[in-house]
Amino acid sequence: MSDASFLDTGVVLGFCFRDDSHHHRCRQYLNDHDFELFVSETVVSEYLNREPSLAEEIADGIFDHIGRLQDSEFEGQLDSMDTSRIRQDLISGHNEAGMTLHAFYSDEVPNFIQFDELTERLRDLARDIEQIAIENRQSFMEQVEVWERESEYADIDDGFSEIPWDDRRICLDAHDVAELTDYVTELATTNPTDLVDNGYRTLILEQTSLEDVVSLANRS
Repeated sequence: MSDASFLDTGVVLGFCFRDDSHHHRCRQYLNDHDFELFVSETVVSEYLNREPSLAEEIADGIFDHIGRLQDSEFEGQLDSMDTSRIRQDLISGHNEAGMTLHAFYSDEVPNFIQFDELTERLRDLARDIEQIAIENRQSFMEQVEVWERESEYADIDDGFSEIPWDDRRICLDAHDVAELTDYVTELATTNPTDLVDNGYRTLILEQTSLEDVVSLANRS
């Protein structure tokens, strides 16, 4: 049984962003296991490159919701039945901020609220999304060790020729943790297409010291 987990970039994104489609499974995985957690400098770099644009997408989803509200029949004082209807009718299934909006209405909106106050709170939420993401990332980074690989593992790399280059780097980083620590280490990913499916998991386990490759992808 593994006692350490190396996390790929998708798992970090899934953990930190409520609206990520893999959020629930990533949170559950990390909460249910008492792992030593590792990421690489590559993972941190990829995450930092993705964080601002993903936060912007979520903020845009909130502003889109505000626009739908303003075009609706709602006005004046709203009660809990009104906000329930808003949640059902005005948060579209494809909204990038869907989970954030549902949590907002569930946790932050009182039983009675003026329409103008509601829209202003939503604007504040949209403006705060990037800061929330930063705080989630900072909290997450306190739980993990950033691993720096020095070995190239050229022979293993050659055996991974069918795996995309970025994913090969992640595999080698995770293998390095397993090789150089006393931890029984698994690799957690939200990218099963390139790391689990079509025999890739078997290939990775044959070529590395990893105990397992675990998919946290939400495939529904």
